[in-house]
Amino acid sequence: MTTLDLYGLGVHSRVTVEGPRTDELLDALRAVWSRCLAPRGGEVPGEDLALTLEGDPAPLLQRFTQDVTQAAIKAQRGRLFMFHAGAVTSPATGATLAYVAPGGTGKTTLSAVLGRTHGYVTDETVGFTPDGRVLPYEKPLSVRPKDFTGVKVETSPDELGLAHVHPDAHLRRFVLIRRDASLSAPQVEELGVLDAIVQLASESSSLSSLPAPLQTLAAFLEARPPTLLVTYAEAGQARDLLVDALEES
Repeated sequence: MTTLDLYGLGVHSRVTVEGPRTDELLDALRAVWSRCLAPRGGEVPGEDLALTLEGDPAPLLQRFTQDVTQAAIKAQRGRLFMFHAGAVTSPATGATLAYVAPGGTGKTTLSAVLGRTHGYVTDETVGFTPDGRVLPYEKPLSVRPKDFTGVKVETSPDELGLAHVHPDAHLRRFVLIRRDASLSAPQVEELGVLDAIVQLASESSSLSSLPAPLQTLAAFLEARPPTLLVTYAEAGQARDLLVDALEES
């Protein structure tokens, strides 16, 4: 039996690995969670997790990623704003763009595309304090293999060559993303604060656990560039538009 410490979303999770294939499983975890092995400081304790490898490791690693994410969200309930979103940082300033969408909408693909030039924050859950400080969650990306049969492959951002998150990550802007395979070019709509809150709230984690959450979120949005609704067919099609949305002064 061996323990492994993981850090992400401002949470410290301790994982107990046991069974006859402990070494194999530890090697796999260290590889795919390569950017979550060192603390950043100030982490809150999360719940302990346990893993035993039996059979194919791919389904186990996929479920484990989901378990770590849910445990981190639970630990930060009432502490952070958290949204179902991917995010990247400007390499120069740490300004962060959070692209919000339901599961299966393309956040991971978009993170892999944007993360080649902008710091990878997460592809799943963005967490930030009321003043906008982002707590990175550099989890493995769940990638569909070419022979996809229902199990994704957990892949380290290092293996994908994604840029490192800026040490001063702070949320600058939200973008709500939608997919429409029929579009030949992305469509962009600027949202007012009320419309943005309504749509963001549906993709939040435990928003009601925060003090005065809607008023605080409204003030947060009013102090930043407008939230955009971007509809696109493929991630590459939207890349330049989203980079411009992050970098514009």
